[in-house]
Amino acid sequence: MHCLTVTYPTPKDAGRFRSYYESTHVPLAKQLPGLRSCCFAYPAPLGPGAAPFCIFHAYFADEAAMMAALQSAIGQKVARTFRIIRLTVPHFFTSPSENN
Repeated sequence: MHCLTVTYPTPKDAGRFRSYYESTHVPLAKQLPGLRSCCFAYPAPLGPGAAPFCIFHAYFADEAAMMAALQSAIGQKVARTFRIIRLTVPHFFTSPSENN
């Protein structure tokens, strides 16, 4: 398995972010080809330091499947629709996942 992780810093308008993210962005992301599973959360820090406002994990069979999904028409639409509203700047990470 391969995991795409996206973290989002606190946006200027948290209510607008949540509304858009949950009603539009995540449903689009769930259509990514080859997606095995995904989840998102609004985490709280467990120790010193700040937590990201929101975190998203998407799991694919392997890195090639993840890259194909991101380059697909749906992947491009997901990226494009989030850039349109400019609520915050996401940070992307990718890694093999040994526990799924």
